[in-house]
Amino acid sequence: MGALIFSEIVSSPSLGKVTREGFVDGWSELGVDNLPKMKDVCQQRRLTLSQDMGLFKNVYNAAFPLSLPPGSKTLPLEYATEFWTMLFTPPGLEWKSAQGTPWLDWWLEFQQQIKTKAVNRDLWKQTLNFARETLKDDSLSFWSEESSWPSVIDEFVEWVKTEKRPGENGGNGEAMEVE
Repeated sequence: MGALIFSEIVSSPSLGKVTREGFVDGWSELGVDNLPKMKDVCQQRRLTLSQDMGLFKNVYNAAFPLSLPPGSKTLPLEYATEFWTMLFTPPGLEWKSAQGTPWLDWWLEFQQQIKTKAVNRDLWKQTLNFARETLKDDSLSFWSEESSWPSVIDEFVEWVKTEKRPGENGGNGEAMEVE
């Protein structure tokens, strides 16, 4: 996680690459001018990552371009899975509700079942928005067919209702009414 935090600070163009401009500008904006301070800033951000949604969102969004294969605009599912696992578990934002719903496990299981091959930037960003909503509302009442979630997220919600929560409000019964 430390590498992602560092990379976000210095605006790395890809994992392991740092530009002089990004390095100087990133640390200057934070008023940091020596190695011990840099280390302290990275450690402090790591400790607050799960509570500071602005910081988490910045690190999460920076992870997408960092992890792209050279010349690609989509992230292979294997890469996305590794990054989601790293970002959505401590010290990142744990994607598991207070009620015990293992959202991250379900999301990854669903991706494997539908055989997603790649993740585009929109799905990457909307996955974070969806995760934040599920943590606030475990019942999925925020979701509706009229909302503008990517189709993969719409399919995931239907999968949760039919595979993981059959019979609950919005479960099998609702899916049958739509058909």
